[in-house]
Amino acid sequence: MLREAANPATIARALVERALRFRRGEELVVVSWNHTLTWATACVTEARRRGGRASLFLEDEAAFWRSLDLAPTTRAWSGLPEGLRAAVRRADAVVYFAGPADRPRFHRLPPTQLAPFREVDEEWSRLSRAAGVRGIRCLLGYASDEQGELWGVPGALWRNQLLKGIAAADLKRIRADGARVSRALARGTELHLTAANGTDVRMRLRRRTPWVDDGTVGPTDRPPHAPIATEPAGLVAVAVDEKATEGTALANRPSFLAGGRVDGGEWDLVRGRLENYWYHAGGDSFDLEFGHAPKGREVVGLCAVGLNPALAPGVPQAEDAEAGTVTLAIGGNTAYGGTNRCRFLSWVTIGEATVAVDGVPVVDRGEIL
Repeated sequence: MLREAANPATIARALVERALRFRRGEELVVVSWNHTLTWATACVTEARRRGGRASLFLEDEAAFWRSLDLAPTTRAWSGLPEGLRAAVRRADAVVYFAGPADRPRFHRLPPTQLAPFREVDEEWSRLSRAAGVRGIRCLLGYASDEQGELWGVPGALWRNQLLKGIAAADLKRIRADGARVSRALARGTELHLTAANGTDVRMRLRRRTPWVDDGTVGPTDRPPHAPIATEPAGLVAVAVDEKATEGTALANRPSFLAGGRVDGGEWDLVRGRLENYWYHAGGDSFDLEFGHAPKGREVVGLCAVGLNPALAPGVPQAEDAEAGTVTLAIGGNTAYGGTNRCRFLSWVTIGEATVAVDGVPVVDRGEIL
């Protein structure tokens, strides 16, 4: 299965045919960097094979770093260029591979240079909604050797885990599980999270609409309902009451933060706030980010349930999508219908979790019911 999953044509079919449901006569835009070009070009040829048109936009890694030397005021040239914007406005669908490959160097940029690039994902969302375009954000763009070295994960292994999560995912099952979990979260008033490792957390639900990322955005799924899906897929997230979470969360999955990997997180949560915390390993990475975060950083704002059984435990950037995991996040949640505008986000993930909504089980020891 791993060899088949690594085949670029297999991944292109999963993205273009299954996830986007691309049809004859449609227009596809593919955005790539050098390190994702193999999969990007496969998406172009797959779209053409299916009777559509396709264009490829490439950001060159060397040119990007050279531009920082020659034009260090990045706000003047960062973001989505007008040529790409125009192509997206005329397109029906987009596949986006993020970059650059050297993410550690990228995150070490001075704040004034880095800040404009942090807005790119929001730009994609706004543009997709305005243009009525279906989009896929493929996590393979983050899975570079440089980033893997920072997190202590071999790049090739990481990519193969993501490839399997894309190619071997049962999207029909993910959609069905996502719909059931979403209905429970939308209707319920209290979520109770437990696990054998001692996790015991209660959260109040505000009947806010959950966000379901099941990895599919077909021709009838127009923005604002599903402007951009993620591949590999599999997540239901809901903004919880910002003042009512109580209990202790003990992570048994790593979290992969910009500054480094953290393991064994222990969060004490009181009245919707992170009261105390410990990490068994890598805690300095969390301390650094948390210490520089703005007001609202300690607010518990999100709860997410993973849906993808094809993902192995603890896959970087997709640790929250593993089936049966539950992720709690502190920081901003306005994108999910919450009230905390803080631009900081951090999280802990609990595997083999049990979730009950108003006393009715939704997940039982990692199995979605």
